[in-house]
Amino acid sequence: MATIEVVPIRPLGVADLDAVQNLSLEAGWNQVEADWRIFLELGHLYGVDGPAGAVHATGATLPLGHEFGWISMIIVTAGARHRGIAAQLVLHGIEDLAAQGLVPGLDATPAGREVYARLGFRDTWPITRLVRPGTGRVRADAGALAPELRAATLADLDAVVALDHRAFGAERRAVIARLIERAPQLAVVGWTPGAAGFLLGRFGRTATHLGPVVASDPSVALSMIDYAVARAPGPFVLDLVDLRPGLRAALEARGFAAQRTFSRMMYRRAEAFGDPNFAIAIAGPELG
Repeated sequence: MATIEVVPIRPLGVADLDAVQNLSLEAGWNQVEADWRIFLELGHLYGVDGPAGAVHATGATLPLGHEFGWISMIIVTAGARHRGIAAQLVLHGIEDLAAQGLVPGLDATPAGREVYARLGFRDTWPITRLVRPGTGRVRADAGALAPELRAATLADLDAVVALDHRAFGAERRAVIARLIERAPQLAVVGWTPGAAGFLLGRFGRTATHLGPVVASDPSVALSMIDYAVARAPGPFVLDLVDLRPGLRAALEARGFAAQRTFSRMMYRRAEAFGDPNFAIAIAGPELG
């Protein structure tokens, strides 16, 4: 039986950015320093020090509006795993968000899902990570509708935030603004008569991440994804809210392939916030 070790958890700050990025590198994750700074500026970043003083485990919380918040960046260095440290970091996140009056949520891998279920989290949306190598324009049927597209800017912030709120159930203006500023060449809004949407993205260490993607019609979503793929280096990662088989098939026709799955889980709640009819792809497991 694994030894359960009660560990002291401390707040992390700017001085710890190199150490936490090293943990992300060890895990093979896609984050860059700008991703970690989101938690320092808008949420809480915390960690566990090893015997030699180096950070060897991390966790983060991010309030998303007034109803729920996110737990993510649960990383434990290889030599410190199987000691119950990850579970303690998640419990710390639950307590942090609950103290703010927020329902905790997270996106769980299949292995993590069992742990989180025991802690009281419940499944809501299925998410499939799709990956696409390379770059360049896709060759796929645009469908019956040909949406109009244009680059999104901070002048669109109110409209984009409103759509994002409808899709994901959170008013996360500060996060959305940072994503527009970080990768303006990926940010796009699209519309047809009676349908609208937006796509944002960010450049990671190993891939360009596309998301969040919000649209009231799949044709708008697909055209915006085509727009982003044509303007950024690959490989690409897109975390699809996997409730529309036809949409996933259209993305596979564009060269995307399933890599792994996640389950969106909410603490003691079996229903996601937001509207899955608008939520196409999430901002990533770390941002919700």
